[in-house]
Amino acid sequence: MTKIAVVFHSGYGHTVKQAEAVAKGANATLIAIDSEGNITEAQWMALNEADAIVFGSPTYMGTVSWQFKKFADASSKPWFSQAWKDKLFAGFTNSATMNGDKLSTLHYLFTLAMQ
Repeated sequence: MTKIAVVFHSGYGHTVKQAEAVAKGANATLIAIDSEGNITEAQWMALNEADAIVFGSPTYMGTVSWQFKKFADASSKPWFSQAWKDKLFAGFTNSATMNGDKLSTLHYLFTLAMQ
């Protein structure tokens, strides 16, 4: 059976609603990045064991939240050991504005997935 993990940060509750919908549709495990930008060791292991990882972050000032960025920077450890090699990735974002800044966030998630 395919294991899917949705790792996300939600600042005001909108992104968690999206994450829950994605997880429900994909029968995925939810991994919430806390308000300090951290996840537990068990959650890191769940990401390593997943076949696919879906990233989710609100768009703040044209990019991901700082909490998601902290998580992304910490993902250099699994990157270095190639723990996420050959996984499938996806991503989503939202914001309160009609501006085009969400596209830059999606580009960020795309670039992170390519690492």
